[in-house]
Formats: sequence, C-alpha cells, structure tokens
Amino acid sequence: MSSVRAFLAIPLPWQLQESIRVIQTELQASIAAARWTRPENLHLTLHFFAKIEQETLEKLKVSVLSVMGCQRSFQVEVNGLGAFPNLHRPRVIWLGLEPRGQLEQLHRATERCLRQAGLTTDSRPYSPHLTIGRLRGGKLDLTKRFISMQEKTIEPLNVDRLILYESRLRPEGAQHIPLLTVNFDDKNTDIHNAT
Repeated sequence: MSSVRAFLAIPLPWQLQESIRVIQTELQASIAAARWTRPENLHLTLHFFAKIEQETLEKLKVSVLSVMGCQRSFQVEVNGLGAFPNLHRPRVIWLGLEPRGQLEQLHRATERCLRQAGLTTDSRPYSPHLTIGRLRGGKLDLTKRFISMQEKTIEPLNVDRLILYESRLRPEGAQHIPLLTVNFDDKNTDIHNAT
C-alpha cells in the first residue's frame, strides 16, 4: 500500500504571498544563510503527516468534509516576526498570527477529523505561525534585525477554506498538490485528483 506526505493547511491569497515576499526580500540582505519559502508554498499548517497510507487519506477526506463543512470564516492579523527555537539560535523564521483563539479552535476541530480517521495527533501545543524561512545551524542573533521589522503593516489573512495537500519533495523544493478543498460558510467543496 502506498503512502504520501500530506498536510492540512489554510492557503494564503496571492496578495498576502506578495507582501510576505517583500518582507523576505528585505530580510535577505542581512540573513544570507536563510532558505526562504517560495511565495506559492506559503500556508498556515494545521497538521502535518510525514507518511499517511492511501486508505487512511481517504478516511481523512470524509472526516474533514463532515466536520469542516459547517465552519465559519474568520480573519486574523499577520504581525510580528519570530524564530524557533529563539532569536539567538534561529532555525525557523516566522510571522505571527493574532488573535490565536479561533485558529486554536480550528486546530482542535481538525484534530477530531484526524482521530475519526484513525490518526494520532501531535502532543505539542499548537503555535499558529507562517514559516517564511529556515536556517541551518550556526550562531546568528536575529534580535536587532527583527526590531526594525516589528512595525510592518501587512494585510490580514481571511481564513475561509481548508486544503488537504500532498507534499512531493523535488530537488527544486517541495511541490504542494491540493487533494481536497473545503470552503467555509457552506460554499462549494472541491475534491482534486493528484497526478
């Protein structure tokens, strides 16, 4: 039985992708060692599955449709730069999202979908963020670099749909293929066939 890498995520509209690309470009000058997320690959991850069997993937689709079909859209602000594990030894560069409450509720609702499909959920607390870049090792303190960027204004993210993606690793970077799109507010839902 074949398995795929997959994840549940909120997609970003192109206008927000472009605004984030501008921020990435500004940061590139001072953080040359970073590998920046391509704008078309930017998304808000809710759950990641390193390997998921095809049969379980189909169960997950049914579960997501049943639980998320009545979800209402909402808006969150994109603000504040940060890094995991911290600004003094960064590995992941991210943009924050506020308020977190509705995103955390959405995360819990999607956890129910995972359990219905027989999947285990991550025990770590959910920390909603948009990964915009990654760094490998080394000591690079980003505190001063980020201070000037904290007041950047960026348009809000309208959370109005959820996409189940397959993630195919390629030499040029990951390719994200939509398998299922659930539009909130009782709009049409699309099931995609990955090729």
